[in-house]
Amino acid sequence: MVNLLVYSGPEVLPSALRTSLSHLARILLPNYTIQPISVSVLLSQPWTANCQVLIFPALKGGTGSAGIFAGIPPRLNGVINDFLEGGGQVLLLNAAGRITRGFGGRGLGGMGGMGSSNGALGNNASNSDSDTFAFADRTTGLTISPISLPESSQKNSKDQTTRRIKSESGLSGVEPVEGIVEGGMPQFEFANGVGAGLPNKIEVLAETMEQDGSHIAALKCQIGSGFVTFWAPNLENLSEEDSPSSTSTFADPSSSRLILLRYVLSRIGLKPPNATAGSVSRLLPQFLLSTPDKPGLVETVVHGLLGSIHGGAFQDTHNTFEFYEYDEGLRILRQMKTHNHTESVDDDPSHAHPSTSHITICPNGTVPSVDDTPLFDLSTYFNLLREARARDECRRDVSGFGETLFYGQVVGSTQSMFDKNPRFLSSLVPSIPILSLGSHQLAGRGRGANAWISPSGCLQFSLCIPKVPLSPHSPYINTICSSSSFSSLTPSYIPPSKLVFIQYLFALAVVEACSHPSILGPTLGANVRLKWPNDIYVCYGNPSRPQRAEKIKIGGIIVSTSFAPGGHEASVVIGCGLNVLCRHPLFSLMRVGKPTLSTPYRDPCCPTSMKDELGHLSMEGTLATILARFEKMWEEFLGSGGSFERWMGRYQDKWLHRWVDLLFFVRLSSLLTRSFRIFFRTHSYLVPLIGYERLRIYSDQLVRLTTVDPPMMVRICGITPDHGLLRTLPERNQPGQPGRAIQEGFIDLQPDGNSFDLMAGLIKVKGP
Repeated sequence: MVNLLVYSGPEVLPSALRTSLSHLARILLPNYTIQPISVSVLLSQPWTANCQVLIFPALKGGTGSAGIFAGIPPRLNGVINDFLEGGGQVLLLNAAGRITRGFGGRGLGGMGGMGSSNGALGNNASNSDSDTFAFADRTTGLTISPISLPESSQKNSKDQTTRRIKSESGLSGVEPVEGIVEGGMPQFEFANGVGAGLPNKIEVLAETMEQDGSHIAALKCQIGSGFVTFWAPNLENLSEEDSPSSTSTFADPSSSRLILLRYVLSRIGLKPPNATAGSVSRLLPQFLLSTPDKPGLVETVVHGLLGSIHGGAFQDTHNTFEFYEYDEGLRILRQMKTHNHTESVDDDPSHAHPSTSHITICPNGTVPSVDDTPLFDLSTYFNLLREARARDECRRDVSGFGETLFYGQVVGSTQSMFDKNPRFLSSLVPSIPILSLGSHQLAGRGRGANAWISPSGCLQFSLCIPKVPLSPHSPYINTICSSSSFSSLTPSYIPPSKLVFIQYLFALAVVEACSHPSILGPTLGANVRLKWPNDIYVCYGNPSRPQRAEKIKIGGIIVSTSFAPGGHEASVVIGCGLNVLCRHPLFSLMRVGKPTLSTPYRDPCCPTSMKDELGHLSMEGTLATILARFEKMWEEFLGSGGSFERWMGRYQDKWLHRWVDLLFFVRLSSLLTRSFRIFFRTHSYLVPLIGYERLRIYSDQLVRLTTVDPPMMVRICGITPDHGLLRTLPERNQPGQPGRAIQEGFIDLQPDGNSFDLMAGLIKVKGP
């Protein structure tokens, strides 16, 4: 995912930070991740590789000379200028710029002696303001100092000054956009002759039309190989009546008040979601269906929920489920799709009761046509699932993973459908695992309090395994299907302490499935890696040297368990989101093997360029391969009583966190039957060496542990085999803490209480 970082330092107005995050998310999700970033992270962590634009919300009133802001730490100013010089982009909101020629001691973080000021404004500037926030081109001498409104004007929330803004025409075939903004706006200032003889590209993106003439409202200027852009209007007072011209490419009624900002963001290279792609903001009915190979599964599920197979309502805490017979449900689906295009939100039955889920029962193996499920071909999926289960030697006499499912084109949350509805979950038949699949989610969930955005091309599903036995006293320990047509597995159970390994097992199944020829194949699939505890990343570069490669997240896993009274069984819900066919600028499996992650907006990759290499890649095949791989692993996991030992090596082999290859040479004459045991901290490997032998042993990634006070540097050693904790070992010599007594032994961390920040290289307490 491409990162847009929003500066959250003490110089930013708190209300402006909230407004900026909200508006940017509204315009740019799900194509970009938008996250705040602090001064300490900007100064100490490698943020530039994964940042496309660094954004500054409105700053507090200027404290430097003549309204120029002077509160940014000089060292940070130097880091930001380095980012610009290297090709990065900076966007300042509710700010104008004072443009001069010559450095004048400003903005370069201790590099102020490089030149002298020229021009009318530059000559009057005080060289004593060495910490003045400014952007300076070290080659040409062009300097831009941000100007914010005086503090008194910022506090005047009742400023109702109205301005009409019109964008400049800069895109071929795109009509200018107009709108109304309210509130104060800082003015741009230029030194005399500042643009003469300079190669820097300066472009006006929008202007205000006022009684005294036009004024610049948005400006983009080249600094080194990068660009800094200023948006002067007050973001908090964008008029509700903002509206684009009727022919504008950027017309989007759902975000009309932000049309001008959307236009400017597009002009600096960002790609907002296509406004003409159609709305996915309204729930649509789902289908409950099963593979035609095993008719009767749907009827068994419905009877367990309703006591009959003819439809009805099931009311629970989070949702009310309305079940319809096939013909009636199909009519409601088609009617709602028509409402999505022709009627207002208030007229849409899905919005009248947003907590109601409409479900169409597909009896006797009936599969809806692709005309009714245009984003997911269910017939193709069942055929591919049958092939994948046969390939992985899954049992044919049981109800397999993914053979019974709820599918909806637009759903709320596949995970919440199960774990937020306890009565619904407890009423599911223990012998039939059920999949919840949605092409779009309106309320997707990640780990903890995180949200999971739902772009087109993202595979998002939740697998529910009802009533997993946790003790030999569970009444379900011998049950795999209540129907007499299916046999039972070997009686087994998973102790509660071993449930933590389910997230590791499923993550491994996803990553290993990506290496199958039906998805990426072994060569491209080697780039797909695991980040503890349950994130899926693409490692760009040499897969054997991940510490030097670029990394980008393409998926994540969430596991929830609901314990039955008595604690003898628990229903397990495994949620997964994986970018499979997401288009530029998002990253997905479709783009693995293509160049340039650090500058995604310049990446020429498009879907058509993947046809020859990954023309076979599909949502249906990817899901079928993952589920079949996990089903076989689950059978072995259940049979071993929840032991993860057989998969530990494979899991760590797919880690991003560490590995090193060693090459051994031993003369054949001395090693006919000889072997070596190599111990490396907690891991041991018995390796027969005959001639040349390549051995992969684990080295340790150094990270900063912030869950202790004071923080300390530790090395990741692995996962504990008993409880699945992340094992770390403190460094003996802590940087900046000479003489600090370090505890002996390991520090083990729970996956549910800690978060590993790959970009920042630290382990921190997960937020609420």
